Amino acid sequence: MTQLADDFGAFIGSRDEDEGLFSRDISGQLVRLDAPTVSDYEKQVNVQIDGQPVTVPLAEPLKDAQGNVVLDIDGRTTPRYTTIYDAATKLYGDKQGEAAKIPIPVLCHQPHMQPVAVCRMCVVQIYGQKRGKRSPERKLLPACQHQVKDGMEVFTMNAEGADGDRVRKAVNVMTELLTADHLKDAPAPAPAAELAPFNELKQIADHCGLKESRFSLDVLQTPKVAPSPTGRRGLDGTSPVFMVDHSACILCERCMRACDEVKKNNVIGRTGKGRTAGISFDLNDPMGESSCVQCGECMVSCPTSAITFKPVAKVKVKSGQRDAKPVPAAELIQDPLFAEVPPKFLLWQEGLVTRTNVRPGDVLCKQGDPGNTAFVVKEGEVEITAAGEKGKAPKPFKLKHALTDPEPLILGEMACLSGTPRNADVRAASAGEIWEVRRNVLDRIMRSPRQRARFEKIYRERALDVVLRNGELFEGLPEEEYKKCVDFLRPNLNFVRVNPGQLMFRQGDWADAMYLVRLGHVNIAINRYGSEATIIHRGPGAVIGEIGLLAIEADDMPKGAEAIDKLMASAFASSPDDLGMAIPSGQRTATCSALDHLELARVDRAAFLKMVRDFPAVRRRLIDLSIRRLRGDTTPGDGSAAIRRDYVEQGLYQGQSLLVMDLKKCTHCDECVRACVQQHGNESHGVPVTRLIRDGLRFENYLVAASCRSCKDAYCMIGCPVDAIHRGKHQQIVIEDHCIGCGLCATNCPFGNINMPENELRQLEVPDPNQPAKTIRIAQRKASTCDLCDAEGHRDTPLPRCVHACPHDAAHRMTGEELLAEVTSNIRV
Repeated sequence: MTQLADDFGAFIGSRDEDEGLFSRDISGQLVRLDAPTVSDYEKQVNVQIDGQPVTVPLAEPLKDAQGNVVLDIDGRTTPRYTTIYDAATKLYGDKQGEAAKIPIPVLCHQPHMQPVAVCRMCVVQIYGQKRGKRSPERKLLPACQHQVKDGMEVFTMNAEGADGDRVRKAVNVMTELLTADHLKDAPAPAPAAELAPFNELKQIADHCGLKESRFSLDVLQTPKVAPSPTGRRGLDGTSPVFMVDHSACILCERCMRACDEVKKNNVIGRTGKGRTAGISFDLNDPMGESSCVQCGECMVSCPTSAITFKPVAKVKVKSGQRDAKPVPAAELIQDPLFAEVPPKFLLWQEGLVTRTNVRPGDVLCKQGDPGNTAFVVKEGEVEITAAGEKGKAPKPFKLKHALTDPEPLILGEMACLSGTPRNADVRAASAGEIWEVRRNVLDRIMRSPRQRARFEKIYRERALDVVLRNGELFEGLPEEEYKKCVDFLRPNLNFVRVNPGQLMFRQGDWADAMYLVRLGHVNIAINRYGSEATIIHRGPGAVIGEIGLLAIEADDMPKGAEAIDKLMASAFASSPDDLGMAIPSGQRTATCSALDHLELARVDRAAFLKMVRDFPAVRRRLIDLSIRRLRGDTTPGDGSAAIRRDYVEQGLYQGQSLLVMDLKKCTHCDECVRACVQQHGNESHGVPVTRLIRDGLRFENYLVAASCRSCKDAYCMIGCPVDAIHRGKHQQIVIEDHCIGCGLCATNCPFGNINMPENELRQLEVPDPNQPAKTIRIAQRKASTCDLCDAEGHRDTPLPRCVHACPHDAAHRMTGEELLAEVTSNIRV
């Protein structure tokens, strides 16, 4: 008991008025801690951790869960103080082997989360300056939250001597307290044996050398848990995907921050007080009855067995012509590429990484195929054939990778991340081993700062080639001048991502950059003479903002493109050293904002002026483009302005396969709906389910039915927790059988074209809400949407039964551009 009391005393420490909003300066006087500023990025702080020096900035920009720097609406960063844990990460993070393990245990903290310091596992002994003398802090402080200061000395549980002993005793006691009540196996049907090695509480206990907890004896009694709903719940198996064991919860709040900060779902919070405190879903509802979207972020973040997964759905490997097999999670965990992916995620998503032993000539993908996966060449050689110059045969090139190579060879990541079609043919040039990685796993890999930097570099280089080759800027340009201009632009371009609805610039602003659209669509609103704005849109490959940079106005149109080009060439010749004076900055002629997720290549004004000076063909191309757009924007209306506005507002520009019904021919016979039900039968859900509803918005004399549009930017594919939704051969949306029925895709679809019927082919046992001791069987939900009647991709051209069955030639499948052209042509006639 004496040793226990001594250890407990070391754990609780003593009062210290230095913690909180105040600290002491070098003279020992209390001072208020101010918020960090951008200038703190440049201030370097020298710290010692266990006698090893490390230099870190006083503050760093706040980052999100994906490693992106968080920017406010004005593009400014948010400074946050560098913590002791950040400094330890820098000190130990670059070392290999056992030394790479940071000697500061954490349970409540994750690098991508805001620190809250509730578990107190990361406590360290700090020495600083008080009243001009080296002095220790009177109590141990959390490394995850405490900021660094110049000259600070930190001692962790790995330190030798009295300081290390104090930290070790505190961590040991805290670990014993938690393991006494909360160290448990995962409840069935979760795979307890597979999850056990990754229980972080057990890992810390093993590191401390604890065999059993002294607090599990009669020294302290486990308090009785209040019955629901006033406090914690017991075992919660109401979710079709996850198990929640509240008795294993240590209240670290990682699940709460994962749900709120990372995923922005705001479902999980705290409930109760004192010994009845616990996590809750919504208003302390069972997980399965709450608004939880089953994304799994809470389960992956949980450091104990409080939230685990049920093995309810297995991914079916579609091998095609190749012999693909799932890579076991145990093997992925040992692979360096997946080293920083949470093991619980790899266990849950087992089957989303497959291994293929290829032979020479085996095709991995073809140009135009849906980009649902990335390829990791573990061993062997591949041949890549990308699109070449017009009128010329493309030139293939080869890449080789060996097992001994330090860096992995990754292909197809650009299409996988962006959801766009493949832009090259890839085939095996030798026998070897290829791993195919689905988007969910690739996203998790990219949360690692080290891996993200590598992927970003590859992505930016390859995306730049695509945006320049396929854009309208270089259309018709001689190949020699194209290559020279690309070499000039490569170091002068940077990629910018814009969220839906975010403003790019306003009409009347001074032009400061030109943009090339890589992905997404831009909404362009043009206001003339105070009238209602004309709405148009432009998509991938478009040039945005060139009119303002060239300072061309409507009054310049009568001069003609040739005359304007000569005037600009003369201005450049007369002011070779001051291009800004040669062509003064013009004003924006429209207000541009993002219609969906935009990815843009940005060229600032200085680089733009050099480009149009040094490359006359590009300058003439931009002048022609500007004049054509100014004439089109100011031409008197023919009735199409309102149509174009409806076209944009209804999101028809997104559609790659709209189900359009000519209301002049349609007799409302519903043969299209019946044909859809007959085509799919009971195969997917065990009962007949329709993929279309003969209702929707009208666009002039056409009805756009409620059926999947195969959107260019498919919101439905964002965030699927098990990657069960992807594009098919014809860019249609396909739902796979391992769908868990979370409904996130249906929620994300802005057009209501995904339904969530019950899947009678998959029955689950859940607790009976009326008789908790018994269970009942219910059908798990499964998403359903139109797949153009060719989910497997057997046809070269899709043949939707809804169109084929229409007896009056009223139903058609067409793109948004085709529908707009059809409607506007009828108006002109």
